[in-house]
Amino acid sequence: RHRRARERNAHASARRPSRSLHVDRARADAEELVVVDMGVEITLLRAAPTPAVRARGPCAARRCARAHARGWGNRSRADAREQRTNNAPDAGYYESLENDELVVRFASGGSDEFDGAESCPLDIHSDRASDFEAIMLVVGTTVGGGFLAMPYFAAPAGFVPAVAISVAAWAFLAASGILVSETLMRTWARSSGRAVSLLSATTEYLGAKWGYVTAVSFFVMMNCTLVSQLAKCGSLANFFSNGAISHVMGAFVTAAVIGAVSFSRMAAKVNAVATVGIFASFLAICVFGVQNLSPSKLAFMNFAAALPALPGLVQLYTYGECLPTIVDMLRGDRKRIRRVILLGTTVPLAMYTLWLIVSLAQSGAWAGSSDLAQTLLESGGVLGSATASVAVTASISTLIGGYLALSRFCADALKKKTVTHSKSVIALTLIPSLLFAFKGPEVYFSALKFSGAVVVVILWGLIPPLMAYSLWNREGTLSVVRKNLVYAWTAVASVALAFGTKSVIFA
Repeated sequence: RHRRARERNAHASARRPSRSLHVDRARADAEELVVVDMGVEITLLRAAPTPAVRARGPCAARRCARAHARGWGNRSRADAREQRTNNAPDAGYYESLENDELVVRFASGGSDEFDGAESCPLDIHSDRASDFEAIMLVVGTTVGGGFLAMPYFAAPAGFVPAVAISVAAWAFLAASGILVSETLMRTWARSSGRAVSLLSATTEYLGAKWGYVTAVSFFVMMNCTLVSQLAKCGSLANFFSNGAISHVMGAFVTAAVIGAVSFSRMAAKVNAVATVGIFASFLAICVFGVQNLSPSKLAFMNFAAALPALPGLVQLYTYGECLPTIVDMLRGDRKRIRRVILLGTTVPLAMYTLWLIVSLAQSGAWAGSSDLAQTLLESGGVLGSATASVAVTASISTLIGGYLALSRFCADALKKKTVTHSKSVIALTLIPSLLFAFKGPEVYFSALKFSGAVVVVILWGLIPPLMAYSLWNREGTLSVVRKNLVYAWTAVASVALAFGTKSVIFA
């Protein structure tokens, strides 16, 4: 009787015009009901009979089964099992509803919008995003305002050492992102609508102490990223206005405008437009920058100077702060998430390599400058305008990704289910980084160096292998090869952390 009542309520909710769910098609049997909403499948799975039904005997169970068959059709159980096997992205993507008698499964292309279900913590992701939007978020987060700092860090070492470090950083951070995404997907699937961040996954798999370490490290890293971008935007506003707009006012207006966009439904689309602007501007740099190239300059190599440049270069490839947002945008689809991570990190690697060729091989009047990108920007002309366009669009994209990641983290830490309506989350996301950015343009490079030397190593060097170890151990898939991989990874990360901390203390 209770089951039939829930069935009637579910069908009535699906037909209700005020709901966002519109039924295009339904197929069902005694085990499952599939409702398709604009091409998005939501599957309701019927659990085993309750103890009360079984206690009434086999006749009651048969009557229930006949009633289910009459109401939901007669597709075979074998077909149902095959359909679930083909569609299910992972066995962990099941969320129990009340009384454990209905389960909502997110099939490929699934959605979490159903009668009475919690909405997505970030309102801008109430629907599945496209792969393009997700890739643009990764690219935009990686190729941020730090794009202009690449020649500054790479020039003392030379082209070949800088490219070698870049390839190593790309492989390391891509592998780290895939490991972290596995734990984030499982934590997200069990979140029941609550905001999920790296803090949630770390606390679940490594315990409260590592959760505190992650909380402090992530908060510091994100604020370092936001401080550097706001400081650069403040200096750009001062430069473009010929001093009419102060550094403080430029940083404040940037934080207000980009913050408003980040907490709206326009965030993903604005970020995609900004990232396309990065590509267009970068293409102009490549086209007009080759006119003054001297390829012989690329032969310069100084591997001894590569070690001091290592933290800054690694920081420029960091994108992990947007991983919780990517998992939410793609609704926990493992294949799509991995594809987005690999494609989204490969594009910045190619762009940074071309940018190094154009910048380090310059033979014009600005060649040999300590801050080549800033000199190119100030030189004017088409090349200077293209460099300025990259600086603006890259800063916008990085700020959007940073605000999204930090707001999700703050909502998770404060146990908030929504972001856009929480004043405390918005304040913690916008205010601290803005106050530090008021200090001046000089914090641009110092924030990047500190984050790359210490915080990045902790978050993306130490924590991912430990989380993967806990996950594999729980699922019984911890092989000898995986165990040795974790030991080697953590050993290298520990050494890197020691050297990074020493370089910051004795700098």
